[in-house]
Amino acid sequence: MERKFYYLLLILGGISFGTASIFIKESGMTPASITFLRFLVAGAMLTRGKLRLELRARDYLVLGGLLAFHMFTFIEGVYHTTIMDATVLVSTSPFFVVIFTALRKNVVLRDVEAVLIGFIGVVLINFPLNEGNLVGNLISLISALSIALYTFRLSSVKYEDPLSLTAWIYLFSSLLSFPFFLLQGLGRVDLTSVLSLIGLIAIPTLIGHTSIVISSGKVKPQHIETIGLLEPVVATTLSIPLFGEIPSVLQLGGSALVILSILFIIKGG
Repeated sequence: MERKFYYLLLILGGISFGTASIFIKESGMTPASITFLRFLVAGAMLTRGKLRLELRARDYLVLGGLLAFHMFTFIEGVYHTTIMDATVLVSTSPFFVVIFTALRKNVVLRDVEAVLIGFIGVVLINFPLNEGNLVGNLISLISALSIALYTFRLSSVKYEDPLSLTAWIYLFSSLLSFPFFLLQGLGRVDLTSVLSLIGLIAIPTLIGHTSIVISSGKVKPQHIETIGLLEPVVATTLSIPLFGEIPSVLQLGGSALVILSILFIIKGG
């Protein structure tokens, strides 16, 4: 029953991730400023006035650095290529986690099948694929690799207070992204950008990324990344009321495959 709770928490987090690309596209702020401010505010909120260190500073530097790098490259990818290309390429992260896991221990065939089914679903949602910017596509692929490394490393961490752990990871992410913030500056700051930043902090950060930290060690890292494939499903769903875009048969079929892959791993888990 406890395991099911973590899966439900991750599903909620996966749903929240679907709002991220919309907030980013609406914002005129630079990738570095979004990354810095997003984690600074979220981390400060989650400290709850406590400064308890769960891990060594080196561990926070690695985890915070990987998360900051993922977020920075994810935003850069969205800015420099098509949303479709960025979505598909970032969705390769479960494959990387499966590879990392296979290097340490045997991988269950069901997990590989679930990852493959989910990824095919993401491709169908974004089909036909457009030829986006090569540099932007490469950045998105690097973003997938970095979040896979983050999730894999996080799964081996032992902790007592998940919110304290999350707070420090966010604060270290903010600290490590600060030099890039100084280089890129704030970008365009208006009401739309501010509201988009608030949305990014409240939904995909405090709900989405925090659900990953809380569930790490309780759920396989490849399961965490596969459930994260809900992002394009939710983004497609949100486009109906926001932009009046009616999903195609392929998008509906792809969404069904993503949901099927998640049901597949929950049943096996």
